[in-house]
Amino acid sequence: MTHIIVTQTRPIPMPRQSGLLERKGRFYLNMRVPKDLRSLYGKKEIIRKSLDTSDRGEAISRVRFEAFKLDSEFEAKRRELKNAQPPPAVLTIDDREAHALVCRWFIKQEKLSQDWWEKEGSKFEETDTEETLENLRTDEVVYSGGNKHYRAADGSGDLDSFLKSVGMDCPKGSPAYGKLTSLFTKARLENVRRTMARVTHQTVSSREPLFRDVFAHTEVRPVPQTVTVGKMVERFLKALTDAKRTGKTLHTYAVPCRLLKEELGEKTPVASITKERMEELFGLLRKAPSNVTKRYRGLSLKQAIAMADKKGDSNRLAAKTLENYYINIGAIFNFAVEEELISKNPAKGRLMRASFVGDDSPKPKALFTIEELNRLFRDPLFTHNGDKLKRRRKPENKILNQGRAWLPLLSLFHGFRCNEVAQLYTEDVKTEGGISFIEIREEREDGSKSDKRIKTKQSKRRVPIHAEVLKIGFLDFVKQRRTAPSNPRLFPDLSRSATGYFSDPFGKWFARFIDKAVGEQCKGTFHSFRHQFRDAMREAKVPTEIAERLCGWELVKHSAEREYGRGPSLKLLRQQMQKVKYPKLNLEHLYVK
Repeated sequence: MTHIIVTQTRPIPMPRQSGLLERKGRFYLNMRVPKDLRSLYGKKEIIRKSLDTSDRGEAISRVRFEAFKLDSEFEAKRRELKNAQPPPAVLTIDDREAHALVCRWFIKQEKLSQDWWEKEGSKFEETDTEETLENLRTDEVVYSGGNKHYRAADGSGDLDSFLKSVGMDCPKGSPAYGKLTSLFTKARLENVRRTMARVTHQTVSSREPLFRDVFAHTEVRPVPQTVTVGKMVERFLKALTDAKRTGKTLHTYAVPCRLLKEELGEKTPVASITKERMEELFGLLRKAPSNVTKRYRGLSLKQAIAMADKKGDSNRLAAKTLENYYINIGAIFNFAVEEELISKNPAKGRLMRASFVGDDSPKPKALFTIEELNRLFRDPLFTHNGDKLKRRRKPENKILNQGRAWLPLLSLFHGFRCNEVAQLYTEDVKTEGGISFIEIREEREDGSKSDKRIKTKQSKRRVPIHAEVLKIGFLDFVKQRRTAPSNPRLFPDLSRSATGYFSDPFGKWFARFIDKAVGEQCKGTFHSFRHQFRDAMREAKVPTEIAERLCGWELVKHSAEREYGRGPSLKLLRQQMQKVKYPKLNLEHLYVK
C-alpha cells in the first residue's frame, strides 16, 4: 500500500527592509537616532516619517531614499558638533584677514587717544606738552627702526595682547604671526603720529596708506574667522543645496570634497594652501586607481596608490575623469574666492589646467545601427514579455508589461532622458484635443510636490506620443496601470538608487542587457537613443525650435521673438514628431492588433 505523506508548506516571508515600519496598511520610515546626536534632537530616540503609500514595493523604494537623506543629516550634525570645538592654531593668514584684524586694534587705540586728549588736553601746561611730545618722538623713532640711542621695537607686544583678547591662537614663528607683527608695528607708528598731531593742535590725518580710511569713528569690523578646508567644503555643499542643485550634481562633488579634506587636512586653513600644495595633490590624483573608494575601501589616496603599485594594478583614472575632478576642485575654490574666504584660487593656472585637458576634439557619439536595433527589439524581453522559457511568442493582443521594455522604445521615439521617463506617474500620460502626450514635470497633477526630478527648467515639457509607440499599445498599457491606484507609478518594476534616481540601476542593467541581446561588440548605450532621435529629426528637417522643445534643451537663440507667445502648439509638435522615422527598423511584431 502506497502511503502519501502530505506536508504543509508555509509561505516564504518577504525579506525585511531596514527602517521600514507598517501600521494599519500604511508604511513609515522608522529610524533610531544615534546616541551621540540625541542632544541635538531633544533626546528623541526614534524618528518616524510617513512614506505616503500602502504599496510595499513603493515603500521599499521610498524608505531607501529617505534613509539615505536621514543618514546624510546625521553626518551633517556630527560635523556641526565637530566644528563646535576650538578652532585650530592660525598658521597662515591672507591679506584681507590680516588687515581686518589690525584695523580692529587700531580703531580701538585711536578712540583711546582721542578720548584721552579731549579729557586731558585742556589741562595741559607747556611743560606737560613738551614732556608728552618728547615721549611720543621717542616712540616714533623706536617704531620707525631705532637709532644709535634707541633700540628698534616692533608691534609684537601689542599683537600678543590683542590675540589674547580675541581668543586667537597664532604661534610665534608662524607666517601669520610674522605678517601680523609687521602690520601692528605700522599701526602703532601711525597711532603715535596721529597722537602727536592732536597734542600740537594739528589736523589729524593718515600718513600710512594702510589706514587711509580708518579713524576713531570707523565702524569696527568683526574679527574674521580663519576658514578651514572642512568649513569651506561644508559651506560649498550647503550653497549647492540652497541653490536646489540636483542630487546628481551633489554626487559629482563627493569625491573632490572628500579628497580635499583627506589630503589637505580638514582643519587646515584655506588661506595657507599654495599652488605648490595643489600641484602635489593633483600629482597624487593622476596616479589614483579607478573606483578607488570601492576597490580600496578604507584606504587614503596615498595608501590606495601604494597598494595599487604593489599589486601592479594599471587601472587608473581616465583622462576625462581627471579633468572633471580638476574642474570641480577649481569650482570649490572659486566659491571660496567669491565668498571672500580667500583672495586667490590656488588651483587656478593655465599650465595647471592644460595638464588635465586631453584631446578636446569632438568624438562621434556611439549609436546603434539599424541591424542592432532590430536585433534588440527581437529579444524575448519584447517578443515574450520577458518569459525566460520562451514557450510562445507574445500574442498580438497582449501589450508589453515591463518598464525595462518600454523605456528603450519611449526614448528612441521621443528622445527622453532615462530618469525623466523612468520616474513617470500614470497621470503624466494625458490627452488634450484628441492628442495623447507625455508631460515631463516635477509636480503631481494637483500641483503638489513629488519625488520626481528634472535636469533643467527647460526639461519641463509636453511631448506628443509617436505613432509607432501607439501601435505597440502604450495607451493600453497606461490604462492597465491605472487600475492599480495603490501604486501611481507608470513603471513600478523599476527600482530607484539610494540617491533617488531610477537611471542609475537601470543604466547598469541596460549595459548588461545590450551585451546579451545584441552582442559585446555593440557600442550603443541608453543615451544613444536620445542622440539617434536628434539625428532622425535632422533627417526629417524638423525646425530647431521644435527639436529644442521636444527634447527639453535650452533654446539656442535667446532673441526677444522666442519670448513672445506660448510656443509651439501640441498639434504642431505632433505634426513634426510624426516625421521622425527610422528606415528599415521593423517593429510590426510588437504591434497590438
